[in-house]
Amino acid sequence: MKERLLKIAKWAVYPLFYLFCLGLFGYLTFPYDRLKDRLIAEFDRAQQKRGSGPAQRLEIDELDAYWFTGVEMRGVRLIMPPNEVGSSSRASAAAFTSGDAAKDGAPKPSVIEIDEAHARLKILPLLIGRMRVSFWASVFGGEVEGVVPMGKSGGDMHVEVSDVELAKVGPLGDVLGLPIAGTLSATLELDAPEGKFNKANGTLEVSAKEVSVGDGKTKIQGLIALPEAKLGELVLSAEAKEGVLKITKLTANGSDLELDGDGKVNMREPWNNSTADLYVRFKFTDAYRSKNDLTKSLLGAPGSNMAGLIEMQQPKMKRSKRADGFYGWHIHGALKRPRFDPHAADSPAARGRSKPGDAPGSSPITTARKPAGLNQPPGSAEPAARDSDDQGSPPPPPPAQPPPSTEDESPEPRPRPMPSPPAEGEGAPPVE
Repeated sequence: MKERLLKIAKWAVYPLFYLFCLGLFGYLTFPYDRLKDRLIAEFDRAQQKRGSGPAQRLEIDELDAYWFTGVEMRGVRLIMPPNEVGSSSRASAAAFTSGDAAKDGAPKPSVIEIDEAHARLKILPLLIGRMRVSFWASVFGGEVEGVVPMGKSGGDMHVEVSDVELAKVGPLGDVLGLPIAGTLSATLELDAPEGKFNKANGTLEVSAKEVSVGDGKTKIQGLIALPEAKLGELVLSAEAKEGVLKITKLTANGSDLELDGDGKVNMREPWNNSTADLYVRFKFTDAYRSKNDLTKSLLGAPGSNMAGLIEMQQPKMKRSKRADGFYGWHIHGALKRPRFDPHAADSPAARGRSKPGDAPGSSPITTARKPAGLNQPPGSAEPAARDSDDQGSPPPPPPAQPPPSTEDESPEPRPRPMPSPPAEGEGAPPVE
């Protein structure tokens, strides 16, 4: 029996050794340069099939093996034409912020640069029929790593973002229209049945520290440079249920700028086709507005009834001004082309949080006079503009009504009608 087992093992070693050598030499001599060209060609073909507007471009400097089931890339660049960042969003953002790039003519493409990245197909999940890919990338001065399902097998998705520098995220600055700085970290946990985002459930947690906008150099409307405004720590929490990502918390209370928001994102396939319905409100603090003569003239001095230059020059900024001093904006549409519209009314979620004693439509932050646009139906993106003369002035009081008399007075007798003159030939009526 022992001799028989040795004979079987002897014959089994040869094919196993052959397969090992075949895999080893195949791994060492695999034409990764041709694979790189194939990946770029497939990406270009997918862009041509899309057929709407200018196509994106993918560039890869180097592609090599990573373990036995993965690849490693260096110098990856995704070049997006201006309309991919959202021409409408850029135009809306430029309604109140316009940098030096606006004076250079046509907007420039946005580039996402990945210094180094690798992805690997996990072997153990394959044994139960699931395809899962683990990845890691060095991008925007930070790191992104996680595990995502492939195909229709579904499964949990886990993505972590750590120490990403917002100043290096080019598309974000293009959408906002102003330079932004800070360090961002985030965690995304999703369970996507059948690999579909529109059925996903999970959570999203985002924290950005030392956030600031403006740099004192980029000019608003090409005329005035906005001094740096510190937003402090920005916190965002969201919960996904049946493909709807609902914002449960979006706040920041900086020394110069305050921000609050809510809303939801309906997730779609692919992810950039997801539709946003977000309401964001921000306000410059009195300390920032009185920082110097420039901020006083641009944003209006605290306690002054005179509007700032930013509201005089931009009607959208004027229409977005709320009674509590916040500027309200409605961000809606597909994530690849979001729109920014002024919205001085409370969001549907904020109206739902109003206290029972509040007047209808009043904000939980303030119960002051409602600004124009609050009487519009929910979801209206463009409230009616207010006249400058009416801004800040209270409505005229209703005409005073005389109080009812409490004395017992007898009603005055009604005057009797005058008799009609007698007809010709008739006698005068008898005198009563």
